[in-house]
Amino acid sequence: MVTSPPPHSDDVGLRGVPVRKPDGAIVTDAVAVEAPLEIRVNGRPLVITMRTPGHDEELAAGFLFAEGVVTHADQVVSIRTEPASAQPSPDELAEGKVGAGARVMVELRDSADTTDIERAQRDFRATAACGVCGKERLDDLEQTLPAITSIDVATDILARLPDRMRPRQPLFEATGGIHAAGLFTLTGALLSVREDIGRHNAVDKVIGRAVLDGATSLDNRILVVSGRAGFELVQKALKAAIPVMVSVGAASSLAVEMASASGMTLYSFVGPGRGNLHL
Repeated sequence: MVTSPPPHSDDVGLRGVPVRKPDGAIVTDAVAVEAPLEIRVNGRPLVITMRTPGHDEELAAGFLFAEGVVTHADQVVSIRTEPASAQPSPDELAEGKVGAGARVMVELRDSADTTDIERAQRDFRATAACGVCGKERLDDLEQTLPAITSIDVATDILARLPDRMRPRQPLFEATGGIHAAGLFTLTGALLSVREDIGRHNAVDKVIGRAVLDGATSLDNRILVVSGRAGFELVQKALKAAIPVMVSVGAASSLAVEMASASGMTLYSFVGPGRGNLHL
């Protein structure tokens, strides 16, 4: 029997699992961790999302920003993570249980808009694959978006951005099964990269980092995503007034329509010798 070493034990986003290869060898493979996270605001549960652990406070801040609960960091009194008390046992997993998960506890000032908190205060579960799962009505998909100023960036600059992100994607390098989002200046300088098993979580993390650093608008930034450009990602970018978005994957019809209507520059399906600049 041949084995390989497990992933680095300090990396909370990875887990080693035994697998059998076609030649019969049993080795340890690295997989991305998927685990529940509950976000609580002022002591009350707001949402549960399945995410890859790491940068959980940024995820919470980005989610609250996208939902309109907070508009700037000054509204946040404190934000802290309570780790999961225990991992689910094999018997519990066999019964369909995933464990209690970790919590991010957010305390907001009285100046925060209670109407938006109450609107977002609903019982729903967002999965790692979908940023709009759990919305109960079509109206819940709608968000008030700020006006953006259209900006033209040369496609040769945009085409190079995914490759600039790759050295900052260690979880993808180890597993091949995780998404990333990156924030760049309009000249192509890399500012931050975050990874997560959920596309929307990765975007929330990278926007949340900027919000916690004091940003109220990202109108001079480029968002790059490692997967497709879906409606929910374009909507999150527009919520932050991001004028330019690049995706390694293809764009959906609604994503293209929303980007075009708002004046966002959307460059999708980017790769060696290819790229679609949507008009």
